[in-house]
Amino acid sequence: MVTEALHNRLFAFVDNLAGRDTETLKDTFMNEVIENGGKYDPPHDDQPHMFEIYLHGVCAIGPSELLAIRNWRMAATVQLVNSSGADIEDDGFITVYPPCGIPRNHAEEITNALAERGNQLVLNPAYLPSGSR
Repeated sequence: MVTEALHNRLFAFVDNLAGRDTETLKDTFMNEVIENGGKYDPPHDDQPHMFEIYLHGVCAIGPSELLAIRNWRMAATVQLVNSSGADIEDDGFITVYPPCGIPRNHAEEITNALAERGNQLVLNPAYLPSGSR
């Protein structure tokens, strides 16, 4: 695990961003794009668009350079935490459902358990569907 983290450039870069001031943060992103390939695309005057950063397989946009950096850091953190590729919900959580094989029929299980004990299940006719009375 430690060896994988040392050789994972995304992990090393995100870890290196902690505690940097805004100007150093901008320079750090620019250098990382130059050294490792990627896209650091500021808006142009003749073609206004969002600031775009694509680096280490993570893409983010923002109306300003700092917001694009913030969005990239959040997306990179999600990618690092969610390496299994589970769906992220709107609330930001990954819901893990227990494995479900064959759906269980609780009424049948209760009937079978009572039959094993020798008891008989007596149903109240008032609760039966209208066609089965």
